[in-house]
Amino acid sequence: MSFSERLISRMNILGVKGSELARQLGTGRASVSHWRTGQAVPSGENLLKLSKALRCNARWLSTGVGTPEGAVELELGPDLRGKAPLISWVQAGKWKEIDMESLRQASDISFYQHTASVSDDAFALRVKGDSMTSFTGGKSIPEGSVIIVDPNIQAEHGKVVVARLEESDEATLKQLVIDGGTKYLKPFNNSYPTMPINGNCTIIGVVKQVIQDF
Repeated sequence: MSFSERLISRMNILGVKGSELARQLGTGRASVSHWRTGQAVPSGENLLKLSKALRCNARWLSTGVGTPEGAVELELGPDLRGKAPLISWVQAGKWKEIDMESLRQASDISFYQHTASVSDDAFALRVKGDSMTSFTGGKSIPEGSVIIVDPNIQAEHGKVVVARLEESDEATLKQLVIDGGTKYLKPFNNSYPTMPINGNCTIIGVVKQVIQDF
């Protein structure tokens, strides 16, 4: 069900007309008309006002997640900024060879919605293994998490990056450490070794967000 369908459903259930809804929200009838026809989707304060007027959960109204009867939210989380294709670690290793437009149009590709400030070339990866799981506190990226990676961000000291070593077809996930001109790929899990990289590694992208399911 699309946003416009959820909106119309709530309006029908409550018997609210577009003109009445516009009056309650303090907005023009044209805005409500655009929402109903799917030409536009409200966000921020307008979405919050709309959910209160329709007596439904704002997150359900916005994304379809949850149920309309959930508690009406007093605050909204950050706005969704886009969606990134979920690719394999082998595809990530060959990222510079991939046609992004063809990838987005592929029928077998899944997408992850995110709130990260990233470029249109961003992609998603599902974390494998526990090399980035910290068992001593601090930052941790557990196995099964989904990361949003931007290949257009400059990799700097301390950033978590997706990289490919020359001897491997797959990309790997590590923290980039630069010390005295020497670069290392460092895991968060101390059970794994820190690897020096000197011309034998390609940085694919920088991790901007970690998404975890509970």
